[in-house]
Amino acid sequence: IHPVSKQEMQRIKDAGTTDIGVALDACTPELFERVKGADRGVNYRWESHRSALVDALGIFGHNHVTTHLIIGLGETEREAADFIFEMNDLGIGVGLFAFTPIRGTSLEDWPPPSIETYRRVQVVRYLVQRDAVTRDMVRYEENGRISIDLEQSQLRELLASGTAFRVSGCRGCNRPYYNERPSGTLYNYHRPLSEDESKAASEETGLV
Repeated sequence: IHPVSKQEMQRIKDAGTTDIGVALDACTPELFERVKGADRGVNYRWESHRSALVDALGIFGHNHVTTHLIIGLGETEREAADFIFEMNDLGIGVGLFAFTPIRGTSLEDWPPPSIETYRRVQVVRYLVQRDAVTRDMVRYEENGRISIDLEQSQLRELLASGTAFRVSGCRGCNRPYYNERPSGTLYNYHRPLSEDESKAASEETGLV
């Protein structure tokens, strides 16, 4: 939902809604304003979206509020990870998506993120939401690339199920091919991964 008043959120909850999402999409104020805010000449603002998420927490409660993060808008892996930690600290779930260029839009020539970058952010989200890592366990190289302070064998075990690489966000969501072509690499798997797929996705992170 786009930002609405607290009164409207309460009306939605009273009608039986249990969960609500407000999509920030970008992980920094600057990127937000560039891709969906002031620089686009629309009324969306980073502050109003953030305020709506906080309002939603007060009405729907922790773990019943979600937001979206699109990877590939120009953020660093560190900025994405910081955003995930921040949202998790607030009790807000994060659904990940990979930027997909669409013909006829102003970003049609903007490239999608590398699968390696996307996989690493998926791993951070998965581990953070399961309290398997803390901020000081996520390290960053000079170029902002993520590394994780875990033994490789332990990380392989944590990722073995493949769940980290599946569609994330609202409970039960499994929308297929939402940010990839059917003929290409799956950024978000919409089904359980095979053992070979889980191993391949883990290796694509460059972390194991």
